Formats: sequence, structure tokens, C-alpha cells
Amino acid sequence: MEKHTFHKGKVKPMKIWPGMTTNELVNEMGKSGSFMAGTLSKAVDTYEEMVKTDSYIFLTLSGALVPAGMNKVIIELIERGLVDSIVTTGANLVHDMMLAYGGNFYKGDTNMKDDILLEKKIDRIYDVLVSEHDFQSKFDEPLLELYDDIAKNNEGKILSISELINEIAQRIPEEPESILKACYKNNVKLFVPTIHDSVFGLQAAIYNRKNPGKLNVDVFKDLQDIWDIRVKEEKTGAIILGGGVPKNFVFQSFYFANKMLDNVIQITLDRPETGGLSGAPPEEAVSW
Repeated sequence: MEKHTFHKGKVKPMKIWPGMTTNELVNEMGKSGSFMAGTLSKAVDTYEEMVKTDSYIFLTLSGALVPAGMNKVIIELIERGLVDSIVTTGANLVHDMMLAYGGNFYKGDTNMKDDILLEKKIDRIYDVLVSEHDFQSKFDEPLLELYDDIAKNNEGKILSISELINEIAQRIPEEPESILKACYKNNVKLFVPTIHDSVFGLQAAIYNRKNPGKLNVDVFKDLQDIWDIRVKEEKTGAIILGGGVPKNFVFQSFYFANKMLDNVIQITLDRPETGGLSGAPPEEAVSW
């Protein structure tokens, strides 16, 4: 083939061998440099650059990562100091807290009859099952008790969402390990911009209905905090898992910080043609 300046070299076939490490496998993917194997290798290199340059790293979480068994992976990242802030949907922390109080998720099937599951008081999350008894006894009831204690200890104070989550994280059991407790212990900031769109919000509404004016939360306060982080930190990066509100919460902090993220890794199944944020490539945010 005639050499042109637009190509980046030959595609080199990957090699595999007995006992190869994950790092060696990813390096082989990088030598190929093609399709998703090449993209995965580039993502690993980008993450390594974030860590080596001491970038402030945001991790955004959407979807049902905890029911899928990914919570301990996230905890490991927190404990190893590989992320500095987490922006998540409320659902991931709902599921995380339920596990912290002894709840469980079970393997199911996508073809199960949902009307029968409803009768049996079992909730389905794709092919994962959780009993409503666990939700009630391992999340709803403990959370209402926590809200009452938090309200009494913060009388007259207006909390930000991240402050509320931090108050919850302080009070949940030490074992089993949880994302909430790991963030609290390792001083990793937890942002939950749509906490009201989760069972945390539903239970807060129930609590405030019975105890008007006791639990007060300012949903805008965290915006100032994330802007301050973006202004203060010299280098910043983000790992975007999925998309949605957590992704936008980080990206919109460009507005007042007036500087872009230095590196972004996005892992999503969404496509850009719909115009939805979850499928939008990170480059699109430059125009915003």
C-alpha cells in the first residue's frame, strides 16, 4: 500500500500467551489500535495520564451499577485514591445503602413475568431481582431513622445535597463495605444532583410531610462547590460511565470555571444521532 500521511501505521495483529496480565493484554490491543480494542487501550492510557499528572478526577455514575455487582470496583477506586469526586444518580446510592444494611440482590431472568413478580413483591432490574421486604427493612426504615437524627443534629441549618449524603454516610454501618462509607472515610466528595429523583427523595418527602420544616436541603448549593473545584484545580479529568444528569453536572461546571477538562473517558451504549446528552461525544461540549 502506498504510504500516505493520513495513516498512523500498520495494524499489528494481537498476540496472546499463557499467563499474560491484563496490562499486557491491553498493550496488545494498543498495538492493534483498531475498533474498540484500540479505543480501550487509549482509554487506559488516558486514565494513566490523569493519575500521573495528579489531575483532579471526577467519576460519574448512571444506570444500575450496584445491582450489577460493580460496587466493590468503585470502592477500590476510592480507597486507592484513583478518583477525587463522584457524581451519581440517587439510585446507585439507594442500592449501596441497602446492601450496607444487609440487603441482597439476586440473579433473575429478563423473560420473567412482571405481573407475577408484582404479586410476590419482587422488583426486577433487567435480570436482577430484589425483594420489596429488603427495600423496606434495609433501606426505607433505616433511612427515616437517619433523617430524624440528621434533622435533630442540624436544627435550623440548610444542608447541601452533598452535605446530606455525608451525614448519611457517617451513620451507616461500617460493614459490609459501601460506596457511601468509603467516600466518607477517604474524603471523596459525593454529588447527587437529582437525589429527589430516587427513594432518598421519596423518603425525605415522607419525613418532611410528618415533620414540616425539620429537614432542609438547598439543591443549588453543590453547584458552587463543583465550580470552586473546577477553578481551583490546575488539571482535571472525568470518567463518564453512561451519561445523563451526572455527566451534565460535571460538564456544565465549565460555564463559570471557564476552562475545559483536560481529559475525558466516556463509556456508553447511547448514540449521538438522537441529540441526547448520554450519547453526545465529549468534543460536543466544547461548543457549549
